[in-house]
Amino acid sequence: MQYRSLFCVRGRDNGPRFALISALAYLILLLGFIFIGASSALIILGLFLAPILGLSGLRRMRDAARPAWLLGLSFIPYLLFILSLVYGDSLSFSATCVVFATLITGFLAMQRSASKKGRYQQGYSGPAAMAADGKGRMRVEPTLDGSAASVAGHSLDTELPEQATDSDPYGESGRGFDGVSFEQWSAWAKQNSRLLLASVGGLSCMILIAGLWSLFSGTTDEYVAQEPEMSVPEIVVKRDEVKLPDGFSLILEQDLLVMRWLGETEAPGTIWSLATAQGDKTCAHLIFNNGTRYRPVTVEQMPDTGIEARFSPLDTESIISDIARRGSVKLCGYDFSLKGSQSALAKSGSFIPYL
Repeated sequence: MQYRSLFCVRGRDNGPRFALISALAYLILLLGFIFIGASSALIILGLFLAPILGLSGLRRMRDAARPAWLLGLSFIPYLLFILSLVYGDSLSFSATCVVFATLITGFLAMQRSASKKGRYQQGYSGPAAMAADGKGRMRVEPTLDGSAASVAGHSLDTELPEQATDSDPYGESGRGFDGVSFEQWSAWAKQNSRLLLASVGGLSCMILIAGLWSLFSGTTDEYVAQEPEMSVPEIVVKRDEVKLPDGFSLILEQDLLVMRWLGETEAPGTIWSLATAQGDKTCAHLIFNNGTRYRPVTVEQMPDTGIEARFSPLDTESIISDIARRGSVKLCGYDFSLKGSQSALAKSGSFIPYL
């Protein structure tokens, strides 16, 4: 492919060349996404490829004698495709952009060429192609003595001005495309002021949309990251403990009663559970010396070798009253004396309402 022709302003592109350049632009963006990921570098890559795609569309519109603003249709899915790669997480949206790009590119590529006399090289016709043709073409002049002499620096195009006129519809020789001057760009800009304004406006909208997208997506991520901390607040339960004379304690967690004592050194875990009725059967009942029984909800071995038996809040008042009045109590094979328990409980303001 003639790389100079990619930046040519005055030439013409046929349909297959325009379709190929468009497909390569999307392919390069996709490869960039694979290798560098969804980063802002893709926007820079897209802005670099945009002039190549735009100039090819401009040459295609000139070749088909169509208004230049039609090439703006090809930029709509192009810009959306870039944004979907950088900020979007939806593969279906990116695929939809590619489908629309294929339809629009196919529509523009199928437009018939208006000029039937144009000579295309690799799908391009213009000053860059004539510059490539003019290099190395030397005219050999015959002499009277039968020898051949070459006239250096003179091409067939310079000897045949009529042919040059026919093959160069742009009024320039290949030498004129070696560098595009500022005056040529200025003249082109004046003739296509609306196209330039549309291009600048499109790029500005792209940057604005990218900034807003990044802002809102960042706010959403921050909210999601902070949501678990806000939705699961730490609940601190106040524990009021009274130590009784025979080496065990009673603890109130609001209305829930816990009986605690030191047990043997064993691995922490559940000793008895009322919900499953599994575990040490001797922990299934709290039995007072008068035969009164209460069922603990759970009995657990704690990491500090303590054993805690938890009871239903419905039994809290009755259990505290029996501990204050009875002589002894059994649980999990332990027999605890309740002598002096009433006076110990009366010293705690939390237990007085239950006595």
